[in-house]
Amino acid sequence: MVTGVHGDTGPGRIVFRVDDERLTAFAGLVCVGELARRTGLVELIDAELASEQRAAPVKRRRRGVSGGELVVSLAESQLVGGECFDDIEDLRADAAGAPLRAVAAVPAAPTALQLAKRFRRCLCQAVERGLARAGQRLDRALGRDPAEPVTIDLDATVIEVYGAAKRGASRNRSGQLSFAPHVAFWAQRGRALTGELVAGNREKLSAREAAAICRRALRRLPAGHGPVTFRIDSAYYAIDLFKALRAGAARFSVSVPRTTAMWKALEQIPDNAWQPAIDMDGAEVAETSYVPEGWRHEPLRLIVRRRCFSARELSKSPRARRLKTIHPEQLQLALAGRLAAVYGYSFILTDIEKLAAEVEHFHRHRAQIEERLKDASWARRCDACPPQTSTPTASG
Repeated sequence: MVTGVHGDTGPGRIVFRVDDERLTAFAGLVCVGELARRTGLVELIDAELASEQRAAPVKRRRRGVSGGELVVSLAESQLVGGECFDDIEDLRADAAGAPLRAVAAVPAAPTALQLAKRFRRCLCQAVERGLARAGQRLDRALGRDPAEPVTIDLDATVIEVYGAAKRGASRNRSGQLSFAPHVAFWAQRGRALTGELVAGNREKLSAREAAAICRRALRRLPAGHGPVTFRIDSAYYAIDLFKALRAGAARFSVSVPRTTAMWKALEQIPDNAWQPAIDMDGAEVAETSYVPEGWRHEPLRLIVRRRCFSARELSKSPRARRLKTIHPEQLQLALAGRLAAVYGYSFILTDIEKLAAEVEHFHRHRAQIEERLKDASWARRCDACPPQTSTPTASG
């Protein structure tokens, strides 16, 4: 709307208005709503919540929403940019978009917060089970083979939050007040299976806690699934975790911290053993065997990737990630100008039975979960809930 025309000076003040009640700013939720209806997402979550006996049920009021409707409406709010419970009011006010959403009758923000506080840890896990069942329905509708091999990536991310009273949050190593979600992600299906939300200063979990996440992830897979392999970040490196995966009939590849033991193992590799890496120019791969302390099974394969860097490519910053890949003695010589080039190394411990270059290439693709965690809207936002089993509903 233009308020008027002022001669040669052009139009007056321009006002943009959307006052047609038939319009909605959140039309994209029609895709989410249709998918939720076809998979019976809300009904599946409600069924799992009703079957949980370890906590009082989330009762539905006569004119209110069910537990499943609450979870899905909060997820829809986050998908359109909601960052807190108050933002759900934007959906609630969107009458035109109600028929498009998965949950038409959006609860008021105070009601949503009150109901959310009733969710205990076991109820969050019930939500995960409902999501898994919905995912299985989707896979069947798409004709996906349930017996295909399964790759599960385990990794963590950071959710920065604000306000000193944020219950359960703590400052991470960068000084940010934050939470740290640890997520088990099904790579082939592109969806989270389970997760754990902890305080920001716990970017590393104990082997027992990590093993619990892995076991829950295995339980979320459909019956008759194919062989399972876990790709694991170095932060989870622990023998007890490997033992738990072996007990669950799952294989693994894990990034290994660059310790003195790794540098000694590197010396066992002859110079003629290095082969070109797959899809990584200038990189080479070789392998040796390694038996970690406490491992009572067969020797594991230690696969090493190396890449040559000239001294001019090395950053002077002690925080540069590339510097951590270089043997400390070689690094000092290169920084002092006594070596023209040095190798950076990465170590992978695995029980996968494939060619070393294939295993390294496979493990390298675990970086995809890092990108997904960065892109996922739920990984950048946080509600006022205390740490507990995370509900991947927020990822949509």
